[in-house]
Amino acid sequence: MPQSHQELLERYRRMDTKELIHLLTQKQDDETLRAIQQVLERRHQRFPDDTKPLAPAPKRTNTRCLGVDSNASVSDLDSGKLEVLFPRDGFLRCEKSKFTSNEELVRYVSESLSLGIKEASLRLRMRRAGKYQRIDSSGRPIFTFGDPILDVITDEHGWVTIGFETYHLLPIELAAAQDRSGGIISIDLALDYEELRHQQLAEASSSRGTRTLVEHNSEQTIVASTNPSQLDFWRGSAHMRFRSWKKNYIFYRSIGSEIETWGGNFSSASIQSQYADPVVPSNPFVCGITKTDSDSDTNDDYVDEYEVGVFANPAGSVRSFCQARWKNQNYGGTVSKGDCQLFL
Repeated sequence: MPQSHQELLERYRRMDTKELIHLLTQKQDDETLRAIQQVLERRHQRFPDDTKPLAPAPKRTNTRCLGVDSNASVSDLDSGKLEVLFPRDGFLRCEKSKFTSNEELVRYVSESLSLGIKEASLRLRMRRAGKYQRIDSSGRPIFTFGDPILDVITDEHGWVTIGFETYHLLPIELAAAQDRSGGIISIDLALDYEELRHQQLAEASSSRGTRTLVEHNSEQTIVASTNPSQLDFWRGSAHMRFRSWKKNYIFYRSIGSEIETWGGNFSSASIQSQYADPVVPSNPFVCGITKTDSDSDTNDDYVDEYEVGVFANPAGSVRSFCQARWKNQNYGGTVSKGDCQLFL
């Protein structure tokens, strides 16, 4: 005898989350799927979870120079991540943008990062600290993607050739302003802070705006985007931003979160992230957590942590809890990017 919807709900409420996820991946009738999803919708994984201890700061090993003309260093972290660290006045010079095959491109990226990988695809967990600027052969500042890998493999106009195919990535970058990478020396949001702050306040005050006011008083202003991929903190002319991004450049994809400041460094900053993919392809909103990650930095104006895929797919969604000690105060908030609405 078929069970009613209420009976199905009671049955599945007694099962643990792993069992329900397994059932969701199996072939089920529509009524059963609806009941399972309804039960799972009330089982968000708490984030951040204060009962779980923070991971210790990763230790650097095998520090070496970035394998192109740059003053950046590359280190392996014991957390399994790769770090690219730029000093003050960081720079990177573009050198090669034409590759005969997918394999040659992956090999070039691998050699630039001193990884020794010889596969036809590449997937990495990365961290970048410090701002930088890309330059051409004469030392002139040029367009910077804010992604060391993209800046290594494209020419000064944003072109890359792979075999018989040529891609112009600059228009793609410019078309997605909300995902524009941070940590670029030539982009200084402190210059027009009054106009930018006023614009964010106007958007947050509008019934059709894309931002929401979190706090606004004589000392500081905090504005959140409604997506919610960005948090902006203002103290006078000083500005700090937490932001998540997700990029798709056909053969290259990245997803992650960043903390950036203008008008004063943070004393300390940390990013705790959860990456997730859909449990079933037909429902991109219900996701299982595939990886947890964390990173931290001190006395700097930029830090991020992210996943990249070269001819490979990183995670589909990320949510990050960002914290910073800035202007003698502690700030924190969660930002996210991707379709996942339920993290299990």
